[in-house]
Amino acid sequence: MSREYCSQLNHAEPLWGTAEHVDVWLLLEYKATWRAKSIVDNDLPEQTRRWLEATVASLEAAGYRIRPQFVRQPESARSDTRLLVALDERLLQFAGDGYDFLEDLDVLSIVQEAQRHPQISEPQYFVCTNGQRDLCCAKFGLPSYIALHERVGERAWQTTHLGGHRFAPNVLVLPQGMVYGRVTVESLDEFLSATEAGDVDFTRLRGRARYPAHVQAAEAIIGVPGLKLVHVVGGDAAAQVTFASAQDVLKTSVRRAREPLLVLQKCAAEDPELVFPYLLG
Repeated sequence: MSREYCSQLNHAEPLWGTAEHVDVWLLLEYKATWRAKSIVDNDLPEQTRRWLEATVASLEAAGYRIRPQFVRQPESARSDTRLLVALDERLLQFAGDGYDFLEDLDVLSIVQEAQRHPQISEPQYFVCTNGQRDLCCAKFGLPSYIALHERVGERAWQTTHLGGHRFAPNVLVLPQGMVYGRVTVESLDEFLSATEAGDVDFTRLRGRARYPAHVQAAEAIIGVPGLKLVHVVGGDAAAQVTFASAQDVLKTSVRRAREPLLVLQKCAAEDPELVFPYLLG
């Protein structure tokens, strides 16, 4: 009997409004084996573990929603270690031998003065491939990573859990700050034709991570690139969201569905769970 994977059973659920709400992405290169909950269960030096915990705590205390991730590029011959910090469509990179260089980095100050640091402008692709967390991420994420690496080289990365196993393959695009789902090998060229041009692939968009879920959903449903958020009335259950484009002001209303979908949220789950996707109106 062939195994069924959660992402293969989840074609009815809309993608929009499903990305984690994140202000700051903290992506640390970690080349060793990733465990299921790798950020807290790893073999980093104890000093580095303390640095990571303190950095996350300081950012959270300052009011930022922080998401630490491990990243790696198995094909890379580089011997140094890299740290990438992303916020507000800015992507910064720091590097050094081993992990000792981190001790000299005050990430909170870096975030607060991000405009002073050199920026990475070309799109970087972070594909969730952590099969220890969910089987879908390895089975479907790894082929997409390999295909991305063939097309964009060292701008493709593997990363740990992005959230939403059932939407695998999941891809974070920085500095754009967009999270995409169902980025299969077959859809990759269409996906890249948008992202490489600086546009948005609305077909596979889960959400712009710096927005809360209802604003993510509104932007994705409108489906017009280059929008700037103007105003939000309401909240998670229902909201009217106003955006501005170069030519117009666009408003839309979104709400959680009253009738839920029954979804297997991860491969290891024994039973499906109820989810309430966003709908227009």
